[in-house]
Amino acid sequence: MKKSAYFSLLFVCVLLYNCFSDTDKNYPYRIVSLGPYITENLILLGIESKIIGVTIHEKPEIKKGRVLIGTLLDPSIETIVNLKPDIVIASKEGNRKQTVEKLLELGIKIVVLDEVRTYQDLKANFIRLADIFDRRHIAEQIISQIDNALSEYSRKKSSERKKIFWQLGTKPLVTAGGDSYFNEISTYAGVLNIFNNIRTKYITVSVEEAIKRNPDIIVAMGMGEESYIENFWKPFKNINAVKNGKIFRVDDYDFCSPTPVSFLKCVKMIANFAKN
Repeated sequence: MKKSAYFSLLFVCVLLYNCFSDTDKNYPYRIVSLGPYITENLILLGIESKIIGVTIHEKPEIKKGRVLIGTLLDPSIETIVNLKPDIVIASKEGNRKQTVEKLLELGIKIVVLDEVRTYQDLKANFIRLADIFDRRHIAEQIISQIDNALSEYSRKKSSERKKIFWQLGTKPLVTAGGDSYFNEISTYAGVLNIFNNIRTKYITVSVEEAIKRNPDIIVAMGMGEESYIENFWKPFKNINAVKNGKIFRVDDYDFCSPTPVSFLKCVKMIANFAKN
């Protein structure tokens, strides 16, 4: 991203925080977020102070001073009800339908965001959240800045793209298919997901199949220490990624709790990994 574009985006974000006033009565004041993905987008919209309840999966600094309502799959309905929220925000990405139905039965207002498989999905959810809190103009400014920055990344031909393997789990070995958010990052970053021909979100694969497809880059998350990932692949010296030292451990939050801003950050990161 050019420096001028980057500072323009920062200006928009600063403007967002400065112009959001507690005297505005057109939005919910007490929010329960049922997942980090939701929370990160709310923070980007400048309404962090209105979030009263979050799941245990949040960053420590976000959990501080807020009520923990349980996990993504098993939040405490009783705790949520006792918080008397104006609104609960869930997602089809990580929350169960039963949770949503139970909260509705109890008269709790709830909004459910759609799954995110593409950048367009991500933007649509962001705008939907913005509309709830009367922040559409701010959201559109942020998205415009991100769109302009993404236009600098060209979509290379398949023959010119480095091949990437997304290591999302180890036991079993889980990766991203062609119908996933990670595949979208790959496309924008100008690399080729080696399992993009399988049109699903996530796939369990064998090490042998990953070796056969010979990735140039391996990007791993959720595995703890970097040394663990390197040791996992070290025996397979014929893989290009191993031979060239192109094995990377990335921050789960950047990739698994996406916002328009983090999408650009991830695209830029993967594009840099692909450079010689």
